[in-house]
Amino acid sequence: MTKSNAKKQYEKEKTRALTDTGVINFKNRLNLVLEGISGNAFAKKVGMSEAVIRDYLSGKTYPALNRLAIIAQKCDIPIEWLVTGKGECRLLPESKRRSSVHIPFHHLNETNNSYSQIESIPFDVNLIKHQCCDYEDLTAVWAKGDSMEPTISNHDILIINKAHCKPIDGYLYAVEYEDQISIKRIQNQGANLALLCDNPKYPAIIGDKSEPQDFKIIGLVVYLLKDLN
Repeated sequence: MTKSNAKKQYEKEKTRALTDTGVINFKNRLNLVLEGISGNAFAKKVGMSEAVIRDYLSGKTYPALNRLAIIAQKCDIPIEWLVTGKGECRLLPESKRRSSVHIPFHHLNETNNSYSQIESIPFDVNLIKHQCCDYEDLTAVWAKGDSMEPTISNHDILIINKAHCKPIDGYLYAVEYEDQISIKRIQNQGANLALLCDNPKYPAIIGDKSEPQDFKIIGLVVYLLKDLN
């Protein structure tokens, strides 16, 4: 048998062993263990690097026994279930596990209408994972007015990631301005920072970067939920 054929045979047997023991589905069980938190937050929880956890979640690599023991201990789950999927675990099966979390609304600019009576909104955990967010960093706001038309309309709902407040050109941010929450598009203009409206009839808000700002960036807009009524 040639060296090349021997290597192919070894890889084939390795894949069969991983499949037969259930280890090949480790990434799926690890995704369940995350329970909605980001890979970065989970990495900090178990004391490993985000790159290592990312490789585990993608199925690129598998953890050594000492790391499996750490994950099982930190997450209070049986190591046998984590490795093979056999035995019982405190986590619910995928069909019954928590599929959403409730994101609270920001209440700075409450009004007396019925919208302000809604305290939180359920949101899909997988969408949160897709943005690599920690759900505890998220808040929801109601869009008010037409300054961001046609992108954002009155009474649309926006999901904001409060962990990302550093302004990046072209991105949408929730900002606190004149005792109101507004959604604006950020633009760096040399010494100035501009808050732009998508609706051309509204002027930009310009702030000197070297001076205290009249506005406060609350966070980055990560999702927009349109009101179609």
